[in-house]
Amino acid sequence: MNRIKLSRTCALAGYFGLLIFIPVWHLLIEPLAAEFMSITLLVQIGPLMLPLRGILHGKVYTHAWAMYLALFYFVIGIWYAGDESTRSFGIIFSLLSVLFFMGTMFYTRFQGKAENAAENETDLN
Repeated sequence: MNRIKLSRTCALAGYFGLLIFIPVWHLLIEPLAAEFMSITLLVQIGPLMLPLRGILHGKVYTHAWAMYLALFYFVIGIWYAGDESTRSFGIIFSLLSVLFFMGTMFYTRFQGKAENAAENETDLN
């Protein structure tokens, strides 16, 4: 598997891992109190909806700014890991965000270089 496909697979796995894991945890594994459910899910899943289209279409620019979003989720994961009652949630949350971060970082690097090389090649011809 080449580097671009591997990095894109990591980015997608981390992204969709977070997108699926957050509601599964809050709704099924450790349900929150009803009054906190909607705001918690909105705050934690809402930002993930912003890069959805660009991530699905493999846009380099979207992957580049989604790296910052992955850092936000890493901080949240570490915050949850600090409490003994939510430690397992926080660790999985952090690992998925690191996978998302690393995937977006390397995809941006490798795909950006490939696009620049293709662009330079067409300029020479």
